[in-house]
Amino acid sequence: MYDILVIATVLGCGWLGFRYGLQAAVVAALELLACLAIATVAHETVAGLIDDGFQMVVGPLVPQSWLMPLVFAALLWGGFALIRRGLHRGEGEQSIDDDDGAVAVAGRIAGAVAGGLGGLLLAGAALVSFSMVPLLSGFKPVGDRMFIDAGRIALEAGGLFAGDRHEGRSLVLHGEPVSRSSILSAGLTSEPWLDMDGDSTPTEADRFRDLDENGAFTADLYYTDVDGDRMRRIGMLDKYACGCWTSALNHDDRPRPVEKKPAAAKPPVMQAKPEAAAAPQNPAGPEPKAQANEPKTQASEPKTQVSGTNEAAP
Repeated sequence: MYDILVIATVLGCGWLGFRYGLQAAVVAALELLACLAIATVAHETVAGLIDDGFQMVVGPLVPQSWLMPLVFAALLWGGFALIRRGLHRGEGEQSIDDDDGAVAVAGRIAGAVAGGLGGLLLAGAALVSFSMVPLLSGFKPVGDRMFIDAGRIALEAGGLFAGDRHEGRSLVLHGEPVSRSSILSAGLTSEPWLDMDGDSTPTEADRFRDLDENGAFTADLYYTDVDGDRMRRIGMLDKYACGCWTSALNHDDRPRPVEKKPAAAKPPVMQAKPEAAAAPQNPAGPEPKAQANEPKTQASEPKTQVSGTNEAAP
């Protein structure tokens, strides 16, 4: 549904830019961008100052959940209305269709493009404003599921002027970035989530910001603790995705688990080699060795007879 509204807003503002010209479309888009930047950067500070003033004078007059969207709407929509009325009161609403053909076709096309970009910012600002309202959480836009996430585009456009950056990314807009468990200085938290069903447990019915982009809720999320306070800083994109801009947005900040060191390997035990089996002993004692002087018996050789005689040869 929100995609249809965004496309309709872009086409409508594009038609107005085509009709009234490039200059009018560019001026209107820049004025909206200026008010969006002021509201994005200053709404939390202004809301805090107003809340402190109420606390000192009359007490908690306006709840914080309502004070935040009211201040944002006043800075954005109130400022834009004042600029349009104060600076463009004397200008006529004459369409370029009433001219004598002085505006070329290229100017019309450029005006349509500028008007379409202004319409994209206008739709995104409206989505962000609706996400701040502390009612109708089930009907708020889910930017990650939209074809054109105009709210994210509007916040990024306004966040260009926000300070407090880390590695080129605004911490005000994106929050502290995701890290890895292998980095020992990384903190441990969970993805921010809004308890929609009231069971105090993140389930599929709850809204959360998919920071690691794995398609599921991550209970153990490691992040870069830029300010060293052991708490992940929540960005405006996290609040917009969850549809909650107050302290009701859950995130489980906790210390890292202590990694157990592997036990030192014990030195191998040297086992004594088994002794060679003892030679069997002769119970009768050692065999007697042959004496060297013992006469050796020789076999007697038979005497041969000489043929032709009866006597034996000597």
